[in-house]
Amino acid sequence: MTERNPGIALAAAATLSIALLPLAVHAQDIAPITGTLNAIFSFLQGTMSRTLAGISVACLGILAMTGRMRWVWAGSIIGGIVLVFGAASIVSFFTTSAGS
Repeated sequence: MTERNPGIALAAAATLSIALLPLAVHAQDIAPITGTLNAIFSFLQGTMSRTLAGISVACLGILAMTGRMRWVWAGSIIGGIVLVFGAASIVSFFTTSAGS
């Protein structure tokens, strides 16, 4: 029976990783991914979302006038609107405070 030497496998893996290291450090072009994410972000803060937010608040007003509004729903809807439209400011706040 032959015994396996883990040192040989480790040395081979180290040699291969050093040989391929220059290929791994080249910068990757992530412009397509960034463009897609920016398009999604623009859509979420676009005209359709503003219209939907306005309709949601108007519906909350109608429910409040008729005495059928649940405060949990109102808090969820208003909290969602704040998070969607304040996302850029919130992220900017945390990234600038983490950097200093």
